[in-house]
Amino acid sequence: MTVELAGAEPLGQMLRRLRQAADLTLEALSAASGVSDRTISDIERGAARGPQHRTVVAVVDALRPSPADRAALLRAAREGRRRSRAEPAWRLPLPRGVGDFTGREPELARLRSVLAPGGTDAPDHATSPRELSVAPVVVVTGPPGYGKTTLAIRAAQILHGAFDEVLFLQASGGPDGPNTPGDVGSRLVRALTGTAAPSASDPGQLRALLAERRVLVVLDDVATEPVVRAVLPGRGRSAVLVTSRSSLAGLENVSRVPVGRMEAADARALLARIAPEGEADPKGLDRVAQLCDAVPLALRIAGNRLASRPGWTASGLADRLERPERRLDTLVAGDLQVRAAIDVSHDQLRPAASDLFHRLALVDGSTFGAGLATLLAGITRDDVEEGLDDLLTLSLIQPADRDRFALHDLLRVYACERLTADVGPQALARLHEVTDEEVLATTVRAGRWFEPGHLGARSQQPGGAIPLATADEAHSWLVEESDTWLSAMRRAAAAGRHERVVEVAESMHWFSGLWPWWAHWHEVYSLSVAAAQALGDAATVATHLGYLAWAYVYCQGDPAAGEAVARRAQRVAENVGDPALEAWGWFYRAWAELAQHRGSDALDSVRNATRLFLEADDREGTPQALQLEASALSMLGRRDAAVATLRDVVARARDPLTKPRGQVAEFTALSALSSIARLGVEAEDWGSVLGPAGEAIDGFVAHAAEPAAARLYVLRARARRELGQADDAVTDLDRARELLMARGDNDALTQVEDLLLAWSA
Repeated sequence: MTVELAGAEPLGQMLRRLRQAADLTLEALSAASGVSDRTISDIERGAARGPQHRTVVAVVDALRPSPADRAALLRAAREGRRRSRAEPAWRLPLPRGVGDFTGREPELARLRSVLAPGGTDAPDHATSPRELSVAPVVVVTGPPGYGKTTLAIRAAQILHGAFDEVLFLQASGGPDGPNTPGDVGSRLVRALTGTAAPSASDPGQLRALLAERRVLVVLDDVATEPVVRAVLPGRGRSAVLVTSRSSLAGLENVSRVPVGRMEAADARALLARIAPEGEADPKGLDRVAQLCDAVPLALRIAGNRLASRPGWTASGLADRLERPERRLDTLVAGDLQVRAAIDVSHDQLRPAASDLFHRLALVDGSTFGAGLATLLAGITRDDVEEGLDDLLTLSLIQPADRDRFALHDLLRVYACERLTADVGPQALARLHEVTDEEVLATTVRAGRWFEPGHLGARSQQPGGAIPLATADEAHSWLVEESDTWLSAMRRAAAAGRHERVVEVAESMHWFSGLWPWWAHWHEVYSLSVAAAQALGDAATVATHLGYLAWAYVYCQGDPAAGEAVARRAQRVAENVGDPALEAWGWFYRAWAELAQHRGSDALDSVRNATRLFLEADDREGTPQALQLEASALSMLGRRDAAVATLRDVVARARDPLTKPRGQVAEFTALSALSSIARLGVEAEDWGSVLGPAGEAIDGFVAHAAEPAAARLYVLRARARRELGQADDAVTDLDRARELLMARGDNDALTQVEDLLLAWSA
């Protein structure tokens, strides 16, 4: 087929026209001519306007054009070799990368897997590998300062050899504002063709160019979806890599790579590579990395400050960073500023979302729920959820497990600065007091869900921001917001609000038994003991000393300390002259003695407790003491007596004349049944395990006590395996695993999975 030359056509345009007329791909022409497809592509897009004569001859011979076309091609190439010109201004080269790039291996691996020609990773929602003809698109998202651009440049450098061209365009624009979709498309067309054609803003032309080449387009700092849609290729071997503070949730058929804080080891390694060796003491670097919250921009600024100020040490810089109110002022190095990076995202917020973000500075925990945000913000739940969506979109907060959210440290410091500017230092202190009171009042209402005689009635008081309409909601508040309410309790104690401190701790008494593995019960009850002493209330001191003894024995694993505290409780209770208080003192002392394997001492102490509980007609204390008595009997080798005592506990807990108040009765019975099953396992009396374990499992599952149910599933699985019921045993272990996974109890989950592995071997 012959195509006649028309006028002074550019070399690249002419070569592409003739190749397409010959129905040849770049690869086919490369194979026919012996010239690399990269070189042919450079000629066609104008990157090489004066190729060597032998290269042009080889391509022309492979194309077999008409004599006129052959002469025109050779002439255009000859003219190109005669020209000497500077690098064209329309090119969009990659910016300079960083030589000390550190970490991010999982993210880089993901980017290589998706973007490299022939990659097999599918978009997030896909169920099968993407077709090779579909151009991949990856969106890298993350908070300000987290190194999205640096990561994209690094990935593009690694992938450069897999593409004919890599184009980098900062979509945020410059002083005149962000680039429009048309601006972005036009600049890319010009970069690909070397001309400012009238149709350069036509998305169809860009798609056509990308479809016939292997181009990696890097769009940096994109604000909105239309900018990306304007450059998306259809089919072909091109790819698009986008970075954005926004989640760009409207984009479909894309892969997403979220960027978080650096791993601790990588953060320290990056600092060590930037900072001068003499000033980079290991402990100081660790402190700086921690105070920079492992955020790449903050780490680079800190490293640059050390590198640019001879004599500065990492420890000295860490001392400056220790003060939260000065941290963002310290994280400045020339034109690099953490605060300025956050400003860009913050300034895009609507006023309501901005106010909510500032109020989140009052959160003390590592994560928070929408309910706590509602309480702190003082607005409706619907408005809070809308604001949280805005903050998530701009990566100012991050999603966490179980529909919760995280506000990382530097963003929290920024929010606190803004909140202080909003209300002033004095009003901020008052705001803390008001929100602490709201948090503690909600905590008391939640705790009372689990007290005998309070079941729900006093927990659903009107007017609270958190409704707590069910025991599950109360449980979730106490567990998930524990960091925040414990911090509020500490501040209340420091401010001398002793009545509130005692009330909070008292409301936790029965709930603490449902969540004994929390690491802070000893602090809760230490605060309440000190508050009761400040109030001069001896009975309350004795009561809370008992709670503290329990925390030392059961939660801290320090029975000696628990026994010392229990003896203090006994002495105070004797002076008060209250038999029930004395009984609890004996009870906690017996528990500590039992934990120290002093079975005889424990049996004597707990029988004193039982006698006093019966004398005081304490329906909650009596079965608790009897259960402890059974444990002492078991330790002394008297299993039958222990089982008989536990069956007495079950009977008392279910007899209307003797049972404890509220849900304590059923939990007491279930706990006793669990102990009977456990004694059966210890004695290898497998048949005695199934009935009590099954009844207790059903009860604990009905009351959403998953950890207790999971432990019993494991006990029953052992018994069933020994009784030859292998399939039923595996079913029990599977159910235990499901419950533990839902609760996130990784240690117990590992034990169950090890058992499953061993039993299947």
